[in-house]
Amino acid sequence: MTSRALDELPSRNPTGAFRATDRADPYWGGMFATGISDGWVSASQHRRATPEQKRWSGVPASFVTDPADALAQMRTNRHRPSILGALGAVASWRTITREQLAAITGSAVMARTYPKSLSAPFSAGLLAHGHVSAGMNRLAPARDRMSMWAVGDQIDAYARYRKSLTFAEHVAVTGGQGWDAEHRFDRHNVLTTELALRVAEYCDVATVLGEKQMALPALLAAAGIEAAQADLGRKPDAGIVRRDGLVIAVETTASVGRGFRGKVAKWAQILQRHPTYELPLVVLVVDASTPSQATSAAAKNTTTAEIQAAIREAVRDYPGTALNRTADRIGMVPWPTWFPAPHEATAGFLDLTASFLARGHGRDEGWRQMRLLDPGEMPYREGTTAAGETIATNARLLAATPHWLRTGTVPRTDQYLVDQASASDIEVLSSPRVPDRMTGPGFTQSVAGRKWRHMIRLDRTHRESAA
Repeated sequence: MTSRALDELPSRNPTGAFRATDRADPYWGGMFATGISDGWVSASQHRRATPEQKRWSGVPASFVTDPADALAQMRTNRHRPSILGALGAVASWRTITREQLAAITGSAVMARTYPKSLSAPFSAGLLAHGHVSAGMNRLAPARDRMSMWAVGDQIDAYARYRKSLTFAEHVAVTGGQGWDAEHRFDRHNVLTTELALRVAEYCDVATVLGEKQMALPALLAAAGIEAAQADLGRKPDAGIVRRDGLVIAVETTASVGRGFRGKVAKWAQILQRHPTYELPLVVLVVDASTPSQATSAAAKNTTTAEIQAAIREAVRDYPGTALNRTADRIGMVPWPTWFPAPHEATAGFLDLTASFLARGHGRDEGWRQMRLLDPGEMPYREGTTAAGETIATNARLLAATPHWLRTGTVPRTDQYLVDQASASDIEVLSSPRVPDRMTGPGFTQSVAGRKWRHMIRLDRTHRESAA
């Protein structure tokens, strides 16, 4: 299949910072020798280090401040948009490169190795910083080496920081969920983030979602279904939302073992239990085995064959029904099929063409190509543009959503709080004022609201006087 350079493709982010053509290619660039990087440094580690170790770390001495002072600074408006953007990005995508952070936030400053705006959250333990330590990146000068961000080691620090956030800001960072750290599979997370960013930039989709927003119980709850006990911890690595509301759950893997086969079997069981009219979900496995494997036909075939075997076994055990074939809802694609060379993409990427078992389509074995973004080839009869727009509208509240997808209307989070306080009958609250502390592409008044006005009290005395 012929390929084109990414800079030749129409971009939905034509003027933004660090588009896909500007970022280092994490797959073909050989940035990761293994799945986990060894270059992570937290502020607490830096404080305990010897002077020599601090010098080796490359972290500027001025970048690490007292944690109490750092939290105090974070409660001010200084660097607030950058801090919220970074925290939201790492919370959702787990591990991101500095260039990916710049792309998500729309701020080129974020692509610096140690941006001044992130000193406070790093010092408070909310962020951890690491250098990619493989390939040519290992030999580059410290200021030029590709680096990454993830959630820091002081999880309880967010609870203290949360007290200074508006409800809209808290939702922007966490999606209304808890603050946790799950980032130790660096290559996996960075590749998943890169795929989602490329889909968001070049494909006709409603939005993309990180792992934090893709929990199966939440997806089922949207359809009014209570998740089974065994499904409570189930979530894919990312989500791609089609215009009609169909969600493509992305599972990225570089190897196949017992755990992966069990995961695929579990997804097949879930898809058999819930047809698309209940759970509008399709699972896509992305084979992200290393580039050295991809250039070796034997190794590539082995990885691909093992993934296909896992899908075949899962479909055999959980085939579904004639109107809900599991084989039609679990597919796979090797990374080089979409991106055969650095900063290049095939036509198959633009419509997300992937391989699905041909079972039930005139053949019992074999694989067929299906375009996931084509409703004719991947039908979702219950889908509507309104359904896709609803998900996209909610996703605009999230700092983890790429900035060019955040423009447009958003839900009234302030009205949600008024309703929860049973105060919707107070006329003065019909258009409440909340602090606007964010700037940047698509992330200003649409998220945080308008400027400070007089604060509205919801105590009993005020409500009685208003009545």
